[in-house]
Amino acid sequence: MANGGIVGPSITPSLGDLITPFTGSGTFNRSKTTGTVLVVAGGGEGGPDIAGGGGGGGLILSPSSFPLPATATTITIGGGGSPSTPHPTGPEGPTNQGGNGVDSSFGTALVAVGGGGGGTYFNTGHQPGAPGGSGGGGRRNGGSGGSGTQPQAPGNSGSYGFGNGGATGTSPDGSGYAGGAGGAGGSGSAQNGGSSKSIPAFPSDYGLSGAYAGGGSGGGNPPQGGPAAGNSGGGGAGGGNVPYADGQANTGGGGKGKAPSSTSPPDNGTGGSGIVLVKEEDVLQNTSGKWTLQEVFKFVKQGKWSN
Repeated sequence: MANGGIVGPSITPSLGDLITPFTGSGTFNRSKTTGTVLVVAGGGEGGPDIAGGGGGGGLILSPSSFPLPATATTITIGGGGSPSTPHPTGPEGPTNQGGNGVDSSFGTALVAVGGGGGGTYFNTGHQPGAPGGSGGGGRRNGGSGGSGTQPQAPGNSGSYGFGNGGATGTSPDGSGYAGGAGGAGGSGSAQNGGSSKSIPAFPSDYGLSGAYAGGGSGGGNPPQGGPAAGNSGGGGAGGGNVPYADGQANTGGGGKGKAPSSTSPPDNGTGGSGIVLVKEEDVLQNTSGKWTLQEVFKFVKQGKWSN
């Protein structure tokens, strides 16, 4: 046969980038010895009472020369912060921060830290924004934002890591607003969530148009509850008088902080889950395979079968 005795359609093998996405936990097996790895943790939950936004999940971006393990690698995808995830000061309640996001990991070599929960304001139970991959925003009336801890993580998790702190809430008590949370691309500023980080190394159909780990915006009292948008990358949009949004799935975005009960809807947003992407360059693709008789007939009709 013209194709060397192999029965199959005439396909020209090609070299190209191979993208392996993980939107849920799984196992990675390499095709090349090196590659680019993106790890994004779950974003934090916004705080539960006139509260700071949830921090974006910690983000790790390796260089293209990063060594890929020869054996199967366990991939863990962290969920977004919610009432069921760990709260730094105890169970969910009006005196505690929002829940922290959950870590994502590429084996043990790269561990992205979950975003910090937003700080809250409730009578005497004031809580600051929680630290995390990016920190949660501070409560209104001067509450401090949480620190972004991803760049301080050990080993390559910190060396290749991105995360920023949340903003401090403003005064006075009756009209102040809570701080925006930190994002992978920048710190929270006033009520606005910190910016996300765009990753050109991967196609834009992942993340939110190629951006990840934006911080959630803070809630506020009228008239300070104006349109403070969470940032692209899944950060919760809206603040105060603006309808809240959860961090979007598989972006690591933080949720919006809760606004006063006079707003609609007033609730705080949950964080978005994380993601892991691996890119291997110059991988041989479009190689031969096995086909059914129906597929053989289809290729014959199309003139794509050689014998």
